[in-house]
Amino acid sequence: MLACFSLTVPAAVCVLAAQPASTRALISSRRTSVVMLEQKIANLEGRIQALEQDLLSDPSIYSGDAAYVEEVNWGRRAILPAIAFGVGAVVTGGSKGLPGSETYSEMSRLAIVDRGAEAATAKFFPGALGSLTMDRLCAQTLAARGYNKDNTLFASSICPDEINVKPGEMIDLMKTRWGENFALGGLAGLPFSGKAGFSAYAHHVPEQGKSFIVFAPHVGVDAGGTVGKIKRDNQGSASTACGAAVGAYKGIMASKGEIIKSSDPDYDAQIGFIVEKLGKPVSDKVELAPDAITFVTYQMYILAREYFVTQLLNAGGFWDDATEVTVLGGIQINRAVGGDRFMPLMMQSRQQKEGTVVDLYETTFGRAPDLSDALGGTISNEEIFNYPLGK
Repeated sequence: MLACFSLTVPAAVCVLAAQPASTRALISSRRTSVVMLEQKIANLEGRIQALEQDLLSDPSIYSGDAAYVEEVNWGRRAILPAIAFGVGAVVTGGSKGLPGSETYSEMSRLAIVDRGAEAATAKFFPGALGSLTMDRLCAQTLAARGYNKDNTLFASSICPDEINVKPGEMIDLMKTRWGENFALGGLAGLPFSGKAGFSAYAHHVPEQGKSFIVFAPHVGVDAGGTVGKIKRDNQGSASTACGAAVGAYKGIMASKGEIIKSSDPDYDAQIGFIVEKLGKPVSDKVELAPDAITFVTYQMYILAREYFVTQLLNAGGFWDDATEVTVLGGIQINRAVGGDRFMPLMMQSRQQKEGTVVDLYETTFGRAPDLSDALGGTISNEEIFNYPLGK
């Protein structure tokens, strides 16, 4: 099984295929020492990081196929955690199967991809992960904090666009894992259910239970690598995604950033709110960004995050039943072929008491990627990644 990875990933990345006997021996033998295991994984990670640096210095190393950059990054952030977790479980006798085996499914999806979409995803959303990997990594972190299907209520604040809930993608997988999904989101993934919605959700949490909530705007990437478009099933051409974000951007640019609040009783409140809040940030800097819709998408994430955290912390009775909440924030990346991706930008947990915020990002996903190439300095890494879930 491991050897077939060479069909889709450079041999140097798939170092596992070069030494299948020793790796399988580690997995199959419970007598293998943990020290040896850690050394083996450290060696693999070092070799992948070295290749990653080669690619960054010379992207043409694989005949100019920038999609391999994403695959190297995927290998560093997904294959190694999968193997580390899977082998560790076998060594300790804690699992009948091999946790992390979704790696095979993720890699098989890379065999049939739109290379333009892969390259654009790698450039503008570095560190984005497949849906299966996201589901496993989050579940692994949450399980260590005592979250399980019986004591946890899952909720999501995502755009109602049908492409965000496709079978086998992240939200669908998480709904299946946790059992239910309380929907908080409106257009562009903003939690337009408001404080009342958060309060209603909170009162559905199992007594002395836990809350797990995902918020995420979304963006399409089409076969040619255009950000903001996707060819939907059974349609002849690509259409916009997210339609609300792209529509808001066009409205803002048409009015040159001037936002006039409407007094129309039939006012379209959700898109009006998005245009009003995005107006100045977008009009001030979008022309400086490497890609306009990429910039708008990250700005949409910042808006969703601020609105989400405010609503959550001010919802009445939020802590009546829940003892802890964990929040995953990021960007959903929709693609027609090869599976969606999710770019995690925030994962934090907290209890009601101030000073209990725990940042779970690095524990779950590794070091945050550098966004300077994706955003051209228009938004800093600190603005994206350093935002506490309250005090």
